[in-house]
Amino acid sequence: MYPRYSDNEFGLVQKAAELSHMALGGYVAESSLAAARSDDPTAAVADYRAAVKALMSANGQLGKIGSNLNQLTRHLNEDGAWPHHDLVQRLLERVEASIARLDTAIDRVTTGR
Repeated sequence: MYPRYSDNEFGLVQKAAELSHMALGGYVAESSLAAARSDDPTAAVADYRAAVKALMSANGQLGKIGSNLNQLTRHLNEDGAWPHHDLVQRLLERVEASIARLDTAIDRVTTGR
């Protein structure tokens, strides 16, 4: 069996595999098996695609947060003062917790748990 994709579809599958930290063939196999194991394969594919899309969006948002944190750090280091240290610490803890939740969600989607 050799799946065929348009260039756009292939790009989507390739991006999803990268975000899932999986080889392309493994990703295609896992997503196919997720649908095959389901009582409603059509819904399973839709659910899987929705989950991957949400994870891709969350990953992008965390990337933006990281960029903003880098800019904040640069400005704070230039000024030499870190006002509201406890507030900055809570912010960093929330970002770390968000990353951990995203990692857990990615693991669940990619392993089917």
